[in-house]
Order: sequence, then structure tokens, then C-alpha cells
Amino acid sequence: MNVVIIVLLVVIIGLLLHINNKIPPRDYVKEAINNDQKQKDTKETR
Repeated sequence: MNVVIIVLLVVIIGLLLHINNKIPPRDYVKEAINNDQKQKDTKETR
């Protein structure tokens, strides 16, 4: 029974790693600059 659980855990970890490799990396600096610019634009329109 323990062997089955370990095998399933390894399969799940493998699937998660495979999915994670498909996701493009996020550019946190660019997102922060865009969010800051949006906040400045909304403050100017008030």
C-alpha cells in the first residue's frame, strides 16, 4: 500500500513540474510599473 502512495506522489509531482515548465515566467518589475502607471492615471482623472 505504501508503494502505491509513493508512486502516485511521484506521478503527481512529475505532472506539476511539467505544467510549471509550460507557464511563461512573469516579469514582476514590468507588472509593478504597469500597476503604478494605472494608479497614477486614475488619480489624475479624478
